[in-house]
Amino acid sequence: MQLGLTWKVILSTTAFSTLCLLTTGQQAQAASWKYSIDSFRDGTEASVIGDKSQFEFYGMAYKQTRDKLYFAFNSNLSLDGYQYKSALNGKISYGDLFLNFADTTSFDKANGKLYGIRFDQTNDTRFVSGSGKKKKVEDPKLGLYESVTATSVTTRNVGYSSLQQHTNTVNKQLKGHASYGDLAADTQYFDSSKAAFTSMASGSFLGAIEKIADFSKLGLNFAQFNVKGTYTFGFSVDKKLLPNGKFMASLFAECGNDGMVLAGELKDVPEPSLMAGLVTVGLLAASSRRRQATQA
Repeated sequence: MQLGLTWKVILSTTAFSTLCLLTTGQQAQAASWKYSIDSFRDGTEASVIGDKSQFEFYGMAYKQTRDKLYFAFNSNLSLDGYQYKSALNGKISYGDLFLNFADTTSFDKANGKLYGIRFDQTNDTRFVSGSGKKKKVEDPKLGLYESVTATSVTTRNVGYSSLQQHTNTVNKQLKGHASYGDLAADTQYFDSSKAAFTSMASGSFLGAIEKIADFSKLGLNFAQFNVKGTYTFGFSVDKKLLPNGKFMASLFAECGNDGMVLAGELKDVPEPSLMAGLVTVGLLAASSRRRQATQA
């Protein structure tokens, strides 16, 4: 009889420990950032590369809660853009952030089924419809879009005509190291013979974003990777507007002088109150079984 009760106590304690570990793991996952750190020597500005280049991108990260999806970026490029008279609107800005849930092996195959986030009001993103006298040019508002078709504005911003041209310039001419964060420069995800996809050409608005300037209370820590970018910024979006599953996030400067990709996955995150309730139930059950064993 004593052995039976002792075994029940062991099982109860083990189950409780497993529950606590599961709960802690789920809460940690919900509260943690996933980072993609780009090469520190592949952002070009004429013959300058690396820390001194205003186009050096260092990294991007995302974090998910039950209701929100956060994105953060670290870079030398200001949200005010890079002033350049020959650029399309007199400055070179960030492109749009693309989220690819449709085909994580190929950007081209997913184009037209992408999600896109416009977060830089100064960039060159325009939606053009019709032609001739019926031609309509729309300056889309900041926010999240679905059914997005991507295009490139690199050559209109005195930039690279292809991804391969950028890689060759970085690796061979400037003796740097080209990469896209979570992807190598020779990845098959992009067609290297094409220019970087920088901007949305069309899409349907889903919802607004909330810009974030101060991440001090959100646990973001690019410094652990010795990231040295001048600017850290980001935004959040309603997670319910996006599907669960694996995705690829990509962002380029409008000239294609640097870009980075992050591989992520969206999942359902349990409510904190639910997890707290499970912990309480586990504690009570374990305590009851311990008392029964002691009485026996």
